[in-house]
Amino acid sequence: MRRYRDPLATAREWRERAESDNWSIRDLVVETGNRQNLVGSPASVAETISDFVQTDASDGFVLVPHTTPGGIDGFTDTVVPLLQERGVFRTEYEGTTLRDRLGLARPDAGAAGERAAS
Repeated sequence: MRRYRDPLATAREWRERAESDNWSIRDLVVETGNRQNLVGSPASVAETISDFVQTDASDGFVLVPHTTPGGIDGFTDTVVPLLQERGVFRTEYEGTTLRDRLGLARPDAGAAGERAAS
């Protein structure tokens, strides 16, 4: 709300719209939220995401549960394989630890042991 000149007027406008259009709170959040919404076929969504990744316009996406009430199974089952085919989503993780998966170096085991002993 802080990004609007008159937050109270904006809130009033949103309430009026919600009442007149019979919106739920979820509908209000979806309609007034400041997020990119990707809507379309699995192929068109995958293409849009791929374009963002290929042009370095994005380094990741967040799937928001309140805007995907049916869950994310449809996305993971249909869009993710298309992204993997395009080479913009991994097909497997390297390593088994979070550190490995984030591509972080492992601390020197000798130095860690020395710190623990002192």
